[in-house]
Amino acid sequence: MPLGKVYMDEFYLPEDLVEWIGLKKSEYLSRLIQSAPEHDLSFDQYQKFDRLIPSTLSLPDWSVELKEDDQRIKIYCRSHHEDEAFFQIIVGVIILDQSQSEVLVPILTYVTRFESITRLFSGGSPSRPILN
Repeated sequence: MPLGKVYMDEFYLPEDLVEWIGLKKSEYLSRLIQSAPEHDLSFDQYQKFDRLIPSTLSLPDWSVELKEDDQRIKIYCRSHHEDEAFFQIIVGVIILDQSQSEVLVPILTYVTRFESITRLFSGGSPSRPILN
C-alpha cells in the first residue's frame, strides 16, 4: 500500500483527507455537544439508529450541500417515528472514486429529538426540496 493513502474497497482516501475528516468530526462533535438540549438523545444511543442510515440517505426530508475548505459537504436529514419522533442527520464529504463516481464518506451521524438541532450544520443551498 503506497504511503499517504488509505484504501477502502474501490477507492482510496489520501491521508490529508483522512486527517481533514477527523478534524471536521471533532469540530462538529464539539458544536453538537455545545448545542444539544439537556433532554436530547445521548451519544451512546446513536448506534442503535444506524440501521436507518440507508433510508435517511435514499429518502431524506431534506438535504443540503455546502463547501468547506474546498471540500463538498452533503447533509441529509430524515424524521423517523418509532417509540417517539426523532431526526437522523448524516454529514459527509463527497469524493470521487476511480471511475469518477461520487462517494459519500461519513463525517458524523447523529440523532436528535429537536428540529432546531437538525439545522446545526446546514448553512448550504438545498439540493433537495424540504418536504415538511
